[in-house]
Amino acid sequence: MRIRLILTGILAVLLTTPLFAEKVNYALGFYAGYAPSLGGNLHSSVQKNDFQSENGLDGMNRSQEGYSTSRINRLMGVAGGAEFKVLFYDYYQLRIAGNYVMAVYGGSGKTVYDDSGTTRELTCSYKFSQWDVPVTMGLSIPFWKDFKIAFGCGVAYANAVYQNKFSSDTVERKGSFKGWGLPLVILLEGEYFFNDQFAVSSILSYYKGSSQVVKDGTTSDGSTDFARIDFTGYRFHLGVSYYFYSI
Repeated sequence: MRIRLILTGILAVLLTTPLFAEKVNYALGFYAGYAPSLGGNLHSSVQKNDFQSENGLDGMNRSQEGYSTSRINRLMGVAGGAEFKVLFYDYYQLRIAGNYVMAVYGGSGKTVYDDSGTTRELTCSYKFSQWDVPVTMGLSIPFWKDFKIAFGCGVAYANAVYQNKFSSDTVERKGSFKGWGLPLVILLEGEYFFNDQFAVSSILSYYKGSSQVVKDGTTSDGSTDFARIDFTGYRFHLGVSYYFYSI
């Protein structure tokens, strides 16, 4: 139902835009890039209660003499998507996009934890993937005749899957969390035009928000975990756009 309401609102804006714009320029674009620190610090209740981490993944990075440990890096993801933009009165821009991002680096390593007075080695792994539909409104400011800078803000419908796994010689814990949220989106985009229709772009976007607390969907390990799925973070994209005019 929420998705339907969002899509209905987007459609209403698109249909009414030509009514108040003397000249409307539509654009379709595609882009790809990366997202550092995907999923934030990947908190969960099992990490805190069973493995003494008050700070999610960062708090799991511990070492001790005589034990083989390796650093657990935050997740870095590859991202890609498509955008549809409406530019009216030459300066005002509505942007709707569809994105997918998936972790490809980090999120695995070995640490130590205290098990009732006994220090044990613990192997950790994290996975994260997300798709979202951001809608932003803002200004598109031309510089000279072949360059534009656009700034916009809005909100996105975001849906993600976060998984973790912790295993030692005495215990194994697995977590799988699925959730959605409506994070704030801030967008900065620069475009260089080869002509009136084709442009290359560089896009910086920032998401801020998280899901509600989500219950672990994995029951095979005999424990129940809880976590918020964090959508907060930056994304960097390079892309291409095609503009076409309508009256």
